[in-house]
Amino acid sequence: MPRSPDIRGLASDPFWSRVRELEHQPDRPVRRQHLVSKVLLKRFTAPATGGAGPQLYPFDLDHPHQAHKLKGPAGCGWVEDFVPFASGSLEAMWARTEQALPRAFAALDAGRLLDEPEHHPVLRDLIALHWVRSHFYRNAFNRLYADFRAQSRRWFLTTGQDLIRAAALQELGLHLTGLQGLQHVVDELLRPTDELYESGALLRIRMEEMFHKVRDRIGTAGLEIYTPATGELLIGDTPAPTIRMDRNGQVYGTAIGDATTMVIPLGPKHLLTLGRHHTMDVLRDEGRDYMNGLQILAAARHVYYRPRSGLERTVRKVLPARERDGRS
Repeated sequence: MPRSPDIRGLASDPFWSRVRELEHQPDRPVRRQHLVSKVLLKRFTAPATGGAGPQLYPFDLDHPHQAHKLKGPAGCGWVEDFVPFASGSLEAMWARTEQALPRAFAALDAGRLLDEPEHHPVLRDLIALHWVRSHFYRNAFNRLYADFRAQSRRWFLTTGQDLIRAAALQELGLHLTGLQGLQHVVDELLRPTDELYESGALLRIRMEEMFHKVRDRIGTAGLEIYTPATGELLIGDTPAPTIRMDRNGQVYGTAIGDATTMVIPLGPKHLLTLGRHHTMDVLRDEGRDYMNGLQILAAARHVYYRPRSGLERTVRKVLPARERDGRS
């Protein structure tokens, strides 16, 4: 008999234990969850007039013709209840990386970063954090769950019918004859996992697990720091895309296991990519334009840049390609 789908594959015994543990965490829920760390967004700000504090320019890619108002980092890059389950403890985990970033950025700005290895794990964690805490990862997770549920339900209603009928007879004393009763029992079997999915518990725990997996995967990668020869970099709301190099060129947004590298802007004047060795180099104009375009194409809705940087022209130039990709 063909093996049945692992209906508990997304919610194993250790998973349930972790759910119960997180349900009793003392951390208060965080409603406004920043997908782009405020400490990173701050590097894309410029002093504002009138004493409003440092501000940046948020460009809404879905509404490119509306007026865009300057905002501070706290007002950008966040989504309400992005992870609704046990968000307080998840935010505390992200904070452990974010709190170490000012020292790493200071070393970067002073040109000492590659000579101070204590900062290297922090920047790798920054990439891992922003890859997992992203629209890209959440959308991929949602697709995975939908496929998992559909395949599981289909298997139980076809190949696995005998298992369901036997279980219904043994556990409920029911003789299932029609399709309607069979469907009801299968949906009841799937219901606990559905509830975990709908509550956000599945996503919450998978994000935590994936963060540690990505950290392990890139834990020995070299840090490649690039500074634009001219102009500036911008940052999107999905700022750490993966890139795969193949015969057709560069493909962004691949699965982590298929990626050749990962990239993230560290400010208007610094770009971090992962490689084999630690290096510092100059980013030529075509490379700067490509990386800015990548941020625009990978973004869910917004990109951010320094006021008076002239980058609005770059954004509007890339918008047609984004529309062809079906991103807006």
